[in-house]
Amino acid sequence: MYFNYTWSDHQEKTSDISFSLPFRQLNKQNHKKFIPNLAQQYVYIEMHKAAKKIDPKEARVNIQRRGQDIHIQVTSRSNELLDKWQRSMNQGQQKALDQYLQDNYYSHFRSYLGQKAIKPDHLRYISENTAALLPVAQAMYETLPADSKTRAYIHLVLSWVQSIPYNELKNRLTSNGAGYLPPLSVIANNQGDCDSKTVLMASLVRSLFPDVKMTMVFLPHHALLGIALPLRKNGQTLNIDGMDYLLMEPTGPSKIPLGEISNRSAQYIAGNMYSLEEVL
Repeated sequence: MYFNYTWSDHQEKTSDISFSLPFRQLNKQNHKKFIPNLAQQYVYIEMHKAAKKIDPKEARVNIQRRGQDIHIQVTSRSNELLDKWQRSMNQGQQKALDQYLQDNYYSHFRSYLGQKAIKPDHLRYISENTAALLPVAQAMYETLPADSKTRAYIHLVLSWVQSIPYNELKNRLTSNGAGYLPPLSVIANNQGDCDSKTVLMASLVRSLFPDVKMTMVFLPHHALLGIALPLRKNGQTLNIDGMDYLLMEPTGPSKIPLGEISNRSAQYIAGNMYSLEEVL
């Protein structure tokens, strides 16, 4: 499928790119809305499989579904065996859930307040879409002068991603992934929420610069991207483990240049109201 984009950046400089992407890639969907009951059913079945492997002479296991929870009770004549198999079943329950999430492109998430949730596996989407997005990254890079620096490419990509129409992000803690679009789907549909557009931005940077350090910054109902670049005066940064990451706002529709963020984002950062995921 052929794409052509024309847009302008914060200085009203107009850019134009064209590229092609295979139709089969654009239609590939890796995840659907996360449904807790389906995940629970998968874990419930896996735990029954595990329980059948235990010698009844050592321990017996009773597994029940109670609302949104799975209750596992182990009984044994030996306290040592009781502890062994109770620990084994508990670990197996967590492993089964982790496997279900991995199979369906989801990951665990913890907010800045410590609230636990399930969200799309953004880091996996970045890793698996780097190669697929190379035609887009190359089209971007070819519009720049031959001696352009990394910063010029990132500025160009950022202005393009900002120009893609924005869909409001649903509550990351309760949406169960509804509304999130993988990078290629953002391009195909010409729209995306802040998580979707930030993942697209990170994927395009990673396509041409595999070693640059980046981190996703999750704010309440919003997302930023941080990148380790040589700093210039007045750039908005976030220090993580002694390294300064230059921040950017891929979401749009505001045309905010690299190293600047909105006032609301700055307030969240100043109040430590964010959580991080390092882009590997």
